[in-house]
Amino acid sequence: MIYLVMKKMKGVILAAGEGSRIRSVTYGAFPKELLPIGNVPTIRFPLEALRLVNVRSILVVIAPQTKHGIIDGLRSGRQFNVDINYAIQEKNKGLPTGIGAAILAAKRWTNKEEFVVALGDTIICDFSVTNPMDCLMPSLDVHRKTRSIATVLVHPITSNPGRFGVVKFRNYREEEGTMFGEVERMIEKPIAKQAKTLKANGYYYIIAGYYVFTPKIFSYIERTKPGAKNEIQITDAMELAIEAGEKVHAVVHAKSHEGHLIPREYWDVGIPSDYKEANTRLTHENIDKWLESGE
Repeated sequence: MIYLVMKKMKGVILAAGEGSRIRSVTYGAFPKELLPIGNVPTIRFPLEALRLVNVRSILVVIAPQTKHGIIDGLRSGRQFNVDINYAIQEKNKGLPTGIGAAILAAKRWTNKEEFVVALGDTIICDFSVTNPMDCLMPSLDVHRKTRSIATVLVHPITSNPGRFGVVKFRNYREEEGTMFGEVERMIEKPIAKQAKTLKANGYYYIIAGYYVFTPKIFSYIERTKPGAKNEIQITDAMELAIEAGEKVHAVVHAKSHEGHLIPREYWDVGIPSDYKEANTRLTHENIDKWLESGE
């Protein structure tokens, strides 16, 4: 795929989750986004993924109880050659939470521009390229070419997808190594019966925590009703957009070789098993050589 020349976009990193699933590691004492992978805090991976696609203006959405650790670590972003601002996602009783609500907290800051969202506890890598953290350009390229309201990165898995958002493709194709397609529907945490209807080519395509949005997505988030635990799911907002006739596309975080799909590396560090696997895999790599530092 030939990448398009694009104007600079803004980026949003979500780092306001409670980290309840990883509490056995953090003891609730510090944010999961600061869990070390080798000698690097987890949040540096999504930050670097954004920087590598020329996203230099970044808003980090943080929680009141964990804000100091993240702000003390990232500061202004100057040491990473980016400009970082912060928004606190209030969690007063009665206010909705969830990824959708966290993205909505960035509405004023994005200033009606297209923007990229990354989850602060999610790592994507591709060890078949020079810099394994350089994984987002295909998503930006597909987003601009298809003029979608949203473009999501998805990761193929074969096991139960019940703890993820899962997409079903309306169509699916490969162009010069990038596999992508229009999304027909998406379901957050599908039950087993629903999951069967989403499987294609032997895989479930789970949402991997990296998104490209147009500002129109905010209108759908605002119309999305909170679900379990009073959370607004971004998958529900995108499903509303699809039902309204908007285009949503998904880019597969994988390579194709002789007709076979080869998934690239993906870890949700908020899950203890994923954190252990990511730490084991990446500790043996020279992570520092991939990272840019202004210091």
